[in-house]
Amino acid sequence: MNIKSLLIGSAAALVAVSGARAADAIVAAEPEPVEYVRVCDAFGTGFFYIPGTETCLKIDGYVRFRVTASKGTSEYQQNTRARLNFDARSETELGTLRGYIRFQSNSGGVNGDAAVVQDQAMLQLGGLFMGYTESAFAALWGGGVGNFGIIQTDNGGIYAYQQTQQIGYRYDAGAFYAALVLENDLVPGAATSAARGDWAPDVVGVLGMTQGWGGADVRIAYDESAKAVGVKGLVEVAVAATGGSLRVGMFYNNKVGNRYGVGLPGGAAGETANWSAGLGYTQDVTETVNATLGYQYFDGFSAANGGTTKTAHLVEGALSWTPVTNFNVRLEGNYGWNKSNANVNTTTASGFVWVRRSF
Repeated sequence: MNIKSLLIGSAAALVAVSGARAADAIVAAEPEPVEYVRVCDAFGTGFFYIPGTETCLKIDGYVRFRVTASKGTSEYQQNTRARLNFDARSETELGTLRGYIRFQSNSGGVNGDAAVVQDQAMLQLGGLFMGYTESAFAALWGGGVGNFGIIQTDNGGIYAYQQTQQIGYRYDAGAFYAALVLENDLVPGAATSAARGDWAPDVVGVLGMTQGWGGADVRIAYDESAKAVGVKGLVEVAVAATGGSLRVGMFYNNKVGNRYGVGLPGGAAGETANWSAGLGYTQDVTETVNATLGYQYFDGFSAANGGTTKTAHLVEGALSWTPVTNFNVRLEGNYGWNKSNANVNTTTASGFVWVRRSF
């Protein structure tokens, strides 16, 4: 065998071996495409699509440390709150389908673990909504000019705050909105069925509007158990000259014990005012500092009608500092005084400071 034959034979052998190995090689499968989280801007900031669905989800909340002091107490109270909100929405042929859950814990003044509770849970389809949240008299589901109190502080003055099981319908037409809500008036833990209430619900009606100058809102509630009516009216005006916001409001209640009647600063437990009126003003002092000051007047029922305090006053203010995005330091306080039918004056005062990180 000459050298040429040997080289040709060796090359053929190498080709044969290489071909065999190529035929036996394992070919890696193409990786599955990864679906990264997509931003959903249909419902505002913070929403993203749940992978594989057309449902948009928003997760937010805050952690807050608060120290409170009150007149007549020998110590301050500390509270650390954790709040987590889940808001899922999607569009359907019947309107927006929404589910909302709020989990919350409060380690109030104790050195120990805090229980987590379902603070709110709501579902909505189009204008129909139902679940457990603030009473529509205090804060209508979906927002409204008349939500919360007259004074734009965290306490909000006094405005008959409560949470209820409810079912309602809301109608929005441009700048106008209206709602009718049925609220469960059963009292949990009451000793007798009569005290707990009956099957008939309370009823709350809301009518409001928003404009460039501000807005107005009127709410009427009927307490079925007490056979009492409560009325709430609020107007908010943007003060163009200063960039501030002025809020003016009133409450009316025709019967002592009405769950939709506002309480009295320093009044007896469970006592409500016949009527109340007030105003609050909020102003941006700097880019990071915001201030609020407000006053609320109360006229209670006479002793003959089951009341114990005839007139009362409340002054409330707050100073809020937001040095960086999502971080807030707030100082808030109030001072109240009343004059009973026996001409006995009572004063109350409290205040708090909090540090809060939102996300």
